[in-house]
Amino acid sequence: MIFPCKSRLRQFWETHFPCETQVVASVAPAWPAWQCLIAWATLLIAALIVLLPNLSYPLIEPDETRYAQIALEMNDSRDWVTPTLDGRAYLDKPPLMYWLTAISFQVFGDHETAARLPSLLAALLTVVVTFSWGSRIVGQRSAWLAALSLVLCGGFVLAGRFVILDSLLTFFTTACMLSGYIAVRGQRHRWAWWMISGIACALGILTKGPVALVLCAPPLVVNGWLRADQSRTRALHWAAFVLPMIAVCVPWYVAVAKLNPQFVDYFFWEHNLKRFTQGSNHEQPFWFYVPVVFAAMFPASLLLPSVGVFLVSWSRRKRSLRSKDLGFLFCGAGWVLAFFSVASCKLPTYILPAIPLVCLMMGVMLHQTVLRPNASDRISHYLRPFPQRATLILVLSSWILVGVEVWIRGEFSIASGMATVMGAAVLALTLAVWNREAAFNRSAWAATAAVATGVLWFGSSVVMPTIATDRSAAVETQRIVQRDSETRIVFFGEKPHAAVLHLPLHRTTYFPTEQANEFASFVANQRDVVVVMGGASFERTRELLSATHALAASPNHSHVYVARPTSEPSIEIAASDDGPTSQYSFFQRRESYLGGGVWFDY
Repeated sequence: MIFPCKSRLRQFWETHFPCETQVVASVAPAWPAWQCLIAWATLLIAALIVLLPNLSYPLIEPDETRYAQIALEMNDSRDWVTPTLDGRAYLDKPPLMYWLTAISFQVFGDHETAARLPSLLAALLTVVVTFSWGSRIVGQRSAWLAALSLVLCGGFVLAGRFVILDSLLTFFTTACMLSGYIAVRGQRHRWAWWMISGIACALGILTKGPVALVLCAPPLVVNGWLRADQSRTRALHWAAFVLPMIAVCVPWYVAVAKLNPQFVDYFFWEHNLKRFTQGSNHEQPFWFYVPVVFAAMFPASLLLPSVGVFLVSWSRRKRSLRSKDLGFLFCGAGWVLAFFSVASCKLPTYILPAIPLVCLMMGVMLHQTVLRPNASDRISHYLRPFPQRATLILVLSSWILVGVEVWIRGEFSIASGMATVMGAAVLALTLAVWNREAAFNRSAWAATAAVATGVLWFGSSVVMPTIATDRSAAVETQRIVQRDSETRIVFFGEKPHAAVLHLPLHRTTYFPTEQANEFASFVANQRDVVVVMGGASFERTRELLSATHALAASPNHSHVYVARPTSEPSIEIAASDDGPTSQYSFFQRRESYLGGGVWFDY
């Protein structure tokens, strides 16, 4: 026998998740059409409030600027097979996200909002799939609570507003696992849903590589094996599952390998297998994702302890509320968490595909306990004052965010003032109804969700843009050079990725640190030059330019400097409001000089 404990494992699974379906475990009837309409409207409005506003803040270095730069170069070169970065093949990831970003640039123009639209749409579609397809698995109320909980996960919201691959991958893995389970959970195999699952997995592979298949297939296999019923997949099922991958993925993989012979070894061996086993430069301990999940799901993560109790309790009543559907969600989320915990290479955003599945389990817990009519179990008793406690935590969080925003800006903005006043008003109202019945009913839960939506809006649409603006070298460079239309900009060791969104590229030059002498010669032929430095040493650079220029640091950014001729007069350029003034001078003539550097002109 290959698995000597097979019968015990299956018996344990059957005992732990006894109900046939989650709909059977629930006593709630289906929603009428008008209630479904209200549920969809509420959910989409909340999602748009936290995802859509103010996407035009500067791209955050290095990931957002790198991916945007690849899309810009793709549009410029018209090469949709081989992604390039700085004109060289960039084979770390498949191209789907680059394609979508490049198309967004073509349709909407080259700006930050266009760059972030694919991630935003992926996040929004993940919310839609969680509710619509989740309703087929756990019922409408549980799925709606799950989708709303997903909207109230701060990490999910931020990922949906960043130019990164994880939001798109999360959409495809969620769609793949949910549609795949819908295909196998009934008495008959639903081939249409199974093919949808295969297509979603194929698109996930085209987004971030074979990790999409690794995340999606094992939960479907293991869940069927544990249940040993009609949900168990066969070889024929997986043969059909692979067909969309052949049709969708193979053409690009073959084409890019033909054009770039190093692709197969670099992509599959170096950037997938070796990163999993050796960690590259992102090694973290095994328990890394435990606090990450709590942080990424905040404020919804305040409910995670109750979800854990609901899932592991051996109480007969608790077990009667758990179904085999919930077991699949547990299997899927647990596998994603375990896989990335075992991997040596760990980044916070990697765990994002587990969050929709955890939220579905959270929705089931809420519906089956505290929001269930006449609930009297321990979880319901524990969560009864949850709206009050959560509201206090949210008010405190909003004031912390206000403090961060004011500290960075150096002044109170209108949004910070409004957040402070609204927080005080919510606190006063919460204390006023502390011991009344209104503090414990469903209206209190709705009010807490509304407060959480407001806090996430403030964090994602006000505080994060402030942070991004403060740390953007391109924004600080733009602030300096806008006083003179002839100023040269030199990136020395710092790549000018996505600089087209902020800077005049016909006046922008890049020198790698290996071309230090050419860099010094170029600056020597200019008057004042804004220097953006990354890996270069300030002291060494100052010595390089000392014969002709004095190097002064910008008061607002640690990577931005101004090289001023030692024999020329200077004009005063004021620092931003939160920094001191500094003396910079600017040259007054237009010239075209390449020197040893590289011009970036798109």
